[in-house]
Amino acid sequence: MFGSTAVRIYIVAGVVLLTYGATRLVQGALDPPDVAMPTWSFEQLPRELGPWQGKKIKLDPLIATATGADRIVDRQYRDDAGHVIAMHTAMFKRPEVGVYHSPLNCYRSQGWQKIKESRPKLSLPNGLEIPVCLTTWQHDNERVMVVYWYQLGEHVLFGRLDLGLKVRWSLRGKPKWPALLKVMLQVPAPDVEDARTTILGFAERVAAWENLPEHRKEAMVFDTAEKGR
Repeated sequence: MFGSTAVRIYIVAGVVLLTYGATRLVQGALDPPDVAMPTWSFEQLPRELGPWQGKKIKLDPLIATATGADRIVDRQYRDDAGHVIAMHTAMFKRPEVGVYHSPLNCYRSQGWQKIKESRPKLSLPNGLEIPVCLTTWQHDNERVMVVYWYQLGEHVLFGRLDLGLKVRWSLRGKPKWPALLKVMLQVPAPDVEDARTTILGFAERVAAWENLPEHRKEAMVFDTAEKGR
């Protein structure tokens, strides 16, 4: 009896070790071996985007450190109608670090109550569409609308679950992974429909620029500079 029990224990232990080893092997194979940071930066995003005029705002250093981002650019844009949009952008070498700081988690942890969530699509040039997460939040008497999305190469993500086996597996074997890009926008929402139209329209401008080839980004910055002269 003792002998058979010992054999079963050894078998179970062996299975556990093999499973753990296989899991670690797969995880290692699906982790980024190296990350190619973009040659461009969100700093190049024009301060003038259609009717919008932007200015740089400074993020609390403690918040910047907590996000774990490798590059951060924060701005505030205002149009002639008086709408004000806060824009936070970041780039991450470690995608799991970036998706951990999902706005859904951050707003909730700061005492905001989520009123509504949807996944509209932004219509970009050349027929391209990308989904975004659109949420409405309430805190005391203040209501805001937030749009965010992550891009990892051709993939659009919204949180840790999206960075699952499918996305990692699609990148397996590549010598370098793309960096994770994050865009988050916030607008006051006393009028929900007006806020929705405003923030999605602005988001389309940012996403269209973000998905331009590098040489097109440079040309757009040059054209904007010329107009400002």
